[in-house]
Amino acid sequence: MAALITQEIATVASDPYVPHFQDIMQPTDEVLQGRGGIAGLKVYDEIRRDPHAFAILQKRKLEVVSREWKVQPPENPSRLEKKAAEEVERQLKALDFDKLTKGLLGAILKGFAVGEVMWDIVEGVWTVKLVRVKKQRRFRMTVDGALRVLTRANNLKGEPVPDRKFIVHRHSIDDDDDDPYGVGLGSVLYWPAWFKRQVLAHWLRGVEKHASPTVHATYTGGFDKDRQTMIEAALRRLANDTGVVTPEGVTMALLEAARGGGGDLQEKLSRYLDELMSEAVLGETLSTNSGERGARSLGEIHNEVRIAIAKADSDLLSATIKNTIVRWIVELNYPGARLPDVWRDFAEAEDLDKKVDRDKKLYEMGYEPADIAYIDETYGGEWVKREKRDPLETPGDGQPKPQVTADLEFAENPNSVSARGQRVVEELSSQLETVAQPAIDAMIERIRTEFTEAQDYDDLVLRLARLSGELGIEDLAAALEQGSLLAELEGVDSVNG
Repeated sequence: MAALITQEIATVASDPYVPHFQDIMQPTDEVLQGRGGIAGLKVYDEIRRDPHAFAILQKRKLEVVSREWKVQPPENPSRLEKKAAEEVERQLKALDFDKLTKGLLGAILKGFAVGEVMWDIVEGVWTVKLVRVKKQRRFRMTVDGALRVLTRANNLKGEPVPDRKFIVHRHSIDDDDDDPYGVGLGSVLYWPAWFKRQVLAHWLRGVEKHASPTVHATYTGGFDKDRQTMIEAALRRLANDTGVVTPEGVTMALLEAARGGGGDLQEKLSRYLDELMSEAVLGETLSTNSGERGARSLGEIHNEVRIAIAKADSDLLSATIKNTIVRWIVELNYPGARLPDVWRDFAEAEDLDKKVDRDKKLYEMGYEPADIAYIDETYGGEWVKREKRDPLETPGDGQPKPQVTADLEFAENPNSVSARGQRVVEELSSQLETVAQPAIDAMIERIRTEFTEAQDYDDLVLRLARLSGELGIEDLAAALEQGSLLAELEGVDSVNG
């Protein structure tokens, strides 16, 4: 058996499609290639000036930052590894980890982000005091992926950086690792944002042109250059004056554009470009752009897509943090310890109404919580199990409530109701609930369907009004009729017995 080859063969340095005029790597991003390479990153700053593009980029980043983060020791941790995890958590809290996260997520737009770590020794412990996120224009990458920083002394190739000093987080929309600069969403957003700027410029020019009507003057007779020059001068003065005097035979009229400069077309095109950018950044549109139609269920699906993308961003960033500052803190202060994980919690809170329904069904099946602490932990607050009280007792004095029929010999004393009677009542009630439940479920399901399909509040009102005349209650009425008849027969039987 031949020996396995351990070194990389298909390196970037050997790629015939990558130019190698110098040691510095140029990005494979086609937008940047046409604008000076990595130095052209400033074109992506223009994208952020678009209010819609800025909003959706912020939404994607803040969805990650808003989640609570945790430091978790490795599985079956030793005492040393627990101490390492505690130290990592302490240092991340001290340096404002959320701000660092937001800064490094700038890689989503530009492909990569760089943060410089400021170290200090505090009580014998190497401590990250601060991480400064830097502008991407200051850095270059070699064909081997090594980071170099541009300085006044070396502003072409840059200077190499020391170990454990710079964090590099990369984001790539491509499915390969060959570009050390990454490929950000800027390459996708550039053209929609550029076209939108052109649309808005044409729109504003049209509004300016058609904001006031054009004055059209006519005069009798043939072409007269001197007379026409005189009338044009009068029209120019009309732009600032409220009135104008003309000779007899000169007629002036106001001309207005029939479509107001095409504003409807410009608006539709602008909104379409906004939707393209929303889909590229968030994977959906309904959480940012309001469509003409859309049920609540569809909006929830779109929101789930957006959250899934944010979770992926969080996982990728967590891997970068773990392999940089977390690794450096542990290796410098706790050599030999395994690395803890840093991650953000994207678990959604469970619907308590659904949980109550589930617990109620389990209780009806004959089960109950083994510990009252379950109620406290699930629903919050402090709960105690209430004592069952005899309905015939008056609270406080412990004495039975006097009955209005107590002195009547022919009346049956309620206190003497047999256990059999109580059992019969409970059985009849349970049977009636079982028989009537399908009819009730069918009515609720029809109402739920109308809620799901309604386009807006007014449409929902019309749907429910129409449904109120369509719902049949025959099945429910039949169940209640049977229950009433059975209760009457049971009452007669108990009296005769």
